[in-house]
Amino acid sequence: MMIIVKYPPSHSISLEKIKLAKSGDVIALLQDGVLYALDEKLITELKNKGIEVKALKDDFVCRGYSEEESFADLIGYDEFIDLTVEKGEKVIG
Repeated sequence: MMIIVKYPPSHSISLEKIKLAKSGDVIALLQDGVLYALDEKLITELKNKGIEVKALKDDFVCRGYSEEESFADLIGYDEFIDLTVEKGEKVIG
């Protein structure tokens, strides 16, 4: 399953969606959701559970952060589209 998170950490529903992820799932962070990529503890916990965490690089950088500050894997729009097609079931929000 692919979970798409577009709201910031201050939006409680985003964290609830992240908690739905299981091993083999992918969490895609976009728009203000990329702010989760700054949370080293959360990203490490997810990765240790076998969950891939990807953040849109353009969204992350345009918010004033450098690529090195992201604990999630940064991806471009092409890879995001590939993931969207690859992972059939999605939770968006």
